[in-house]
Amino acid sequence: MVQVSGGLALNTITYFSSGILNPGREPFTWYASGNVNVNILDVSLPFTYTYSNQGGKLTQPFNRTSLNPTYKWIKSTIGMTSMNFSPYTLTGHLFLGAGVDLTPGKWKISAMAGRLVKEVEYDVTADNLNQIAFRRFGYGVKCGYENKGFGGTIILFKASDNASSLPFIPLNSAIKPQNNLVMSIAGKAALFKSIFLEAEYALSALTQNMNDVNDASTNSNLSFLNPLIAANSTTDFFQAFKSSIKYQMKWMNVGFNFEHIDPGYKTLGGYYFNNDLNNYTISPSFILLKKKLTVGGNTGFQRNNLAGDKSATTTRWVGSINASFVPSPKIIFNGTFSNFSTFTKNRPATDPFYFAPADTMNFYQLTQSASAMISYNFGKSENKNILQLMYNYQESTSLSGNIADAGAFGANSETALNGIPVNVHAANLAYSKQIKSMNASVTFATNVNRTISSFSESTFIGPTLNFQKSLFKKKSSLAFGSTYNRQYAYDVLTGNVFNHRVSFTYSPKFENEQAGKINLSMNANWMQRLAIDAGTINRNEVNIFVNLNYSF
Repeated sequence: MVQVSGGLALNTITYFSSGILNPGREPFTWYASGNVNVNILDVSLPFTYTYSNQGGKLTQPFNRTSLNPTYKWIKSTIGMTSMNFSPYTLTGHLFLGAGVDLTPGKWKISAMAGRLVKEVEYDVTADNLNQIAFRRFGYGVKCGYENKGFGGTIILFKASDNASSLPFIPLNSAIKPQNNLVMSIAGKAALFKSIFLEAEYALSALTQNMNDVNDASTNSNLSFLNPLIAANSTTDFFQAFKSSIKYQMKWMNVGFNFEHIDPGYKTLGGYYFNNDLNNYTISPSFILLKKKLTVGGNTGFQRNNLAGDKSATTTRWVGSINASFVPSPKIIFNGTFSNFSTFTKNRPATDPFYFAPADTMNFYQLTQSASAMISYNFGKSENKNILQLMYNYQESTSLSGNIADAGAFGANSETALNGIPVNVHAANLAYSKQIKSMNASVTFATNVNRTISSFSESTFIGPTLNFQKSLFKKKSSLAFGSTYNRQYAYDVLTGNVFNHRVSFTYSPKFENEQAGKINLSMNANWMQRLAIDAGTINRNEVNIFVNLNYSF
């Protein structure tokens, strides 16, 4: 009937330094935390506390409480909770009420009802003009059926504000009571065992001001919904739909997706909705050479300002490709490439007596990255050896000016202002040896990082050595290592840095597992910044971290 669980944690940080006039850390800090969870007849009551040398805090769970009774295929929730119907209807909005999920056989049925927003009255002393809110109540149902790859779902969601829940509204407040009805229909189908179709269409009818006395427009083909949403001249209708088709074979998959969301689309069942956009994506993948080679790609195009009434239009291209080749169990090749570009085009002013040069200040941004890796393992099972080479490249460029057009991989314009390109190259060569008889491993690596831009050029280069060993029948682990880096700016030495590390972890097991688990870890880091000329001095920083955790 009663179960108790929780944990305790103590963390300390000790800091030493020399050669630094104003250290940025206290010599010693500590932090303790813990939690206790009391479960009474499946009613959970969690408590947490934190305490440090700067103060403490205790929290309790009774601000938000929910009960979740279940029986076979019936799951319910009562109290402060949230549910998800679809991205266009009810999506993660907290409500105080009740909900139920039913999964009898091939059916999936969900329903909810409750208070979405609590009323917040105007307080003259606090002047909370931007926080006042009407009481909002909502209810909805979702019904779906699926069998052998075919299925359909219908969603209805209704929410409205109580216009009389606020006794006083300041004249300078923009808040208005709203009314909303959302309908959605979705379906999926599997054709010929290789073609998969999915689609969803949502319609949101939203009255922005229930107190408006002007009649609703009669030109809408959806006027039959007017009585359900207290329609008037502030009533708008928004549409959103998405569809996808996927073709699947043993060696190839190709998927195409399209999404459209009207400008201003929203419902009262969510906190935030992306709107005013068209999305197109395609994602092919291939498995070749007897499953030794896999290639996958994903590319998409997005455009906003569908109505053409905004001052700027933004288009985005996103693309990536990755490949993996395993010619033998000992050799692995991996490679990736991604491209992201954004182009924002401003609409020129229409005033014949005034010309704003800023109207031609369009903006283009391009980011590209690529990586490659080759790994070779050799040796016997008792002494495995791994040799690995990695390379990463990243480039970013920003342009502004009278850019007439721009594509996925560059902008064509002679009048564009010079951008600030930044190129980053990083390479790593590592050799690792695992010694099974000693439960240990050793790694030697060399790192190079070079950054080039129009205003700077820097290079980091240096070796790394690490050693790791398991102790006390793998209940404990000891690791230490060192890294040396030389830093150059325009081929001139600007830094000499040593970084030494040591760590120890210990996780003993009690004979009685119900007694809990304990874990101890200690880490130390010593950074040496060596003087590079007569005008500088050596600087040293030492950080020691101790963490003790107990859970029961």
